[in-house]
Amino acid sequence: MKFVCLGRIADEPENLKREYQCAKQWGEVRLGEKYLFYRYFIKIRYVSYVEIQNAYLREESGESGEFLLKEFYLMLRTTDGVLHKLRMEREENARAVLQIFSERHPAVQVGFNRLGQSESGDDTIPLD
Repeated sequence: MKFVCLGRIADEPENLKREYQCAKQWGEVRLGEKYLFYRYFIKIRYVSYVEIQNAYLREESGESGEFLLKEFYLMLRTTDGVLHKLRMEREENARAVLQIFSERHPAVQVGFNRLGQSESGDDTIPLD
């Protein structure tokens, strides 16, 4: 396992591993005491809750032949202005994570703001 920090608050691998193992899991996301973890293949991305400003669910749809495809993403905007796009296999897992944010982390704004996400008014934010 390789831990990759999405924000500016990094921690020691031993501490991250311990918290990751104790964290409660919702699909690809695990919620620990200090960090949100997102596992994708062999990398585990993490971000401190204090660095998350905004979180919302994004749904993308398309077609493959005659089949309708839907993909769900947990979108996280961090204090450094970066928007992180975390692919979720199931919509209900992303909604559960957002519900926990609204209950346990009142500093995190849950939901999409159509009037523009960034304080500077610049909506061209790089994605992971």
